[in-house]
Order: sequence, then C-alpha cells, then structure tokens
Amino acid sequence: MPDKSPIQLDDEQIAWLRGLPMSKRAAIVRDHILEHGAVTTDTLATVYGYGHPPRAKRDLIDAGAGVETRMITVDGKRMAEYFFTGVADKNAAGRVMIPKKFADELKESHGFRCAVCTGLFAGRELQADHRVPFAVGGDKPTMAYEDFMPLCASDNRAKSWSCEHCPNWTIKDVETCETCFWAHPEQYEHVETRQERRINLTFQGSETDLADKIIAESNARGVTAQSIVKEKISR
Repeated sequence: MPDKSPIQLDDEQIAWLRGLPMSKRAAIVRDHILEHGAVTTDTLATVYGYGHPPRAKRDLIDAGAGVETRMITVDGKRMAEYFFTGVADKNAAGRVMIPKKFADELKESHGFRCAVCTGLFAGRELQADHRVPFAVGGDKPTMAYEDFMPLCASDNRAKSWSCEHCPNWTIKDVETCETCFWAHPEQYEHVETRQERRINLTFQGSETDLADKIIAESNARGVTAQSIVKEKISR
C-alpha cells in the first residue's frame, strides 16, 4: 500500500478551508498546515501545548475539513503527521460553533465545576463539551444546555481518548453514548460499553491535607490510594 503524502491544495480549496467556522484551536492547526503543508503531533504538543494532538485533528474533521495521517520519523523519533487531503465533502454540515455566552452560562449553571471530576475551576479552564460526541450524534437543530457539560482540560482529553477507542465509535449508536459515563457521569449504565462504575474525586484547597494523608498511608502500606478509599468506604 503506497504511503500517504501531503498534496498541494488549489486556491479554491484553501479559500474553502479558511472559510470554515471552527474553534480557535482548530483554526491554529489549520493555519499551520496551510503554511507548512503538514503538522506533526510533536509540534502540536511542544509548540502549541496540545496535550492530546488527536483532539486537534478531530476538531478539523468536525468542522468539515478532510484530514489524513501518516507516520514519519524525525531525528529518530516516530510520530504522526496530519495534512489536508483536499477531498472533504464541501456539502457536509460542519460542527456548529458554541457561542461564548452559551458556554459561560453552561459553566455557571454547573457552579464552575467539571462534570466528571467535580473540581472547581476558573471559567477559562473549563470547556463546553458535547455530552454525546459530535462525531457520533452531530449537532441538534436547537442548542440546549442539557446536551452539553463543562469539562476541565484533563477530563476533556481523557474523554476524547476514551470515546475514540470505544467500540461504539464506529457503530455510532447515540443511545449507547447517552447511557455512558462520559456523557452522564451523574447517572450512567456503562463505561465505554463495559460494566463499570467510577467515583472521581478531586481534592482542592484545604481538602488536599486529606488527600496527602491517604497518599501517605497508601505509600506506607504499598497499596494504591484508590484501594485505601475503597477500604474506608466499605467499613
């Protein structure tokens, strides 16, 4: 099978890509690829600070851009490289941009807490996220708060990775997503189609003293902090 390679886009394709509505993150990646022909996951991580580079690629795809991946080696290091194919469906509906006012009100309605870890964050540290991934459920005709949730950057990356590696990612059954932990951590039936339950805890402020005690006990006993918490709960 021939290796995938970046192609030279024509002026019409470039103009179309520049006109696509997309997030600031996606626009930065788009502009880098248009200027340099491609972008590596290493560049996304070291230059732009994207801890989960595939998320940037997904943003572009969600916006309607055609993006391909190939593996390359730079200075002995193996990495992925993203580039435009020029064959995206120009008639496909791209992802609807989430208005800032809507995102701000969503975060405020959740008390500026991440829906997964329940940690308290500044508004700018939270991201308004589709409960059901856009790649599975798309956008509904009317934007409603119940279809979104605020996530901290860490849990947003974790959700992206988990969803993209879930068996339902290719099946795209919306009901399966709706009943998953990553869509409704407050009430769910499964985690990525597995029978599993999670209780995510974030210790902040004065609570960190309690976390330090749990960690110290776990280190002293040679067990995980999670097992200590389970033990204390089961008493």
